[in-house]
Amino acid sequence: MSSSKELVAALERQGIGLVAGVPCSYFAGPLRELAGWPGISYVPAVNEGTALATAAGARLSGTPAAVIAQNSGFGNLVNPLTSLVLPYRIPLLVMISMRGWPTASSGEPQHAWMGKVVPRWLDSMRVPHWMLRAGGPSFEETLHEARPVLASGLPAFILVAKGAIRDDPVAAVGSDRQPAGHASLPDRDDLVDAALAEIRDEFVLSTTGYLSRALFNRGDRPRNFYMQGSMGHIGSIALGAALTRPDECFLVLDGDGSVLMHMGALTTIGHFAPPNLVHVVFDNQVYDSTGGQATTAVSTAFDAVARGSGYRRVWSVASTAELRPAMRAALDAEGPALLWVRGRPGGEAGERASGNITVRDIARRFTAELTGDGPLDRGEGAV
Repeated sequence: MSSSKELVAALERQGIGLVAGVPCSYFAGPLRELAGWPGISYVPAVNEGTALATAAGARLSGTPAAVIAQNSGFGNLVNPLTSLVLPYRIPLLVMISMRGWPTASSGEPQHAWMGKVVPRWLDSMRVPHWMLRAGGPSFEETLHEARPVLASGLPAFILVAKGAIRDDPVAAVGSDRQPAGHASLPDRDDLVDAALAEIRDEFVLSTTGYLSRALFNRGDRPRNFYMQGSMGHIGSIALGAALTRPDECFLVLDGDGSVLMHMGALTTIGHFAPPNLVHVVFDNQVYDSTGGQATTAVSTAFDAVARGSGYRRVWSVASTAELRPAMRAALDAEGPALLWVRGRPGGEAGERASGNITVRDIARRFTAELTGDGPLDRGEGAV
């Protein structure tokens, strides 16, 4: 087992000057170290493909670079891997957390496929890879084996099992680091409570992570759809539902990190302009469920993006007191409407919906509420 500091120090000895990545709880320690490491620039990318492309740009400019990502987003990475990194022979070190490996837990079915197929896919592309486990070898030893591959112009993948990286002690963070007015900003529980207080018959779709947990624990109902995995796609799911069921209203509870991951979806929503869609973006500027790593939302005005994308109505709030009136106004307006809620980290983590309801049943009951029937029988085939 290697510690977080040991891992980052090994990257620096390898000559890595830039790391681009996305958050994952398996990498919480190394990401914390990279945020303040003087010899390496860390770029928090909006998705895995963007991380790989950013690292490729650094390497093309003469700076050895690495990527940190999780296997649940490996699909985002495949396109730039196969159309950029491999044909252009750009040697990058890529570290991928193996969530759901060797088997996914019953509460996290979204990791079942990627927990199995990433090594096979890499083999099919003839990309060398190694597995870093808690019992060894160390990251330094694994990196030593990967060096000849990188020297040959190929990418090298290190697949990281749960517990393979030991976190170093974390210094306490003082309250002086909180932004001005922090106490008056709503947390995710405040947001969910406001939504539950104002909805009537609307269908509510919540993004992956703690927002879905909060919605399930504070107001489970068959008309709720809880996303697990597929980060960044909840708005598009709601768009498809809103366009095909114009007689119903759909409320989306989204997060800043999720929207940033596939922000182009806002332009599609704005273009088709369904009047029955309300899009709430809860912007607490962190990936709360993976350890509180910072997003890049601090430089993003979601209200301006929504207006520029064609949303008919846009609201912006930054206090708990403003939440319910703004939620009511958005639900009553002709959409698509966007409510940008500037909030703060925090709230009860709570249980996953999938720990109590299978994801198949989440889909079945949601569809049954819309159509009066269950979805097409998808069978019980093994993953």
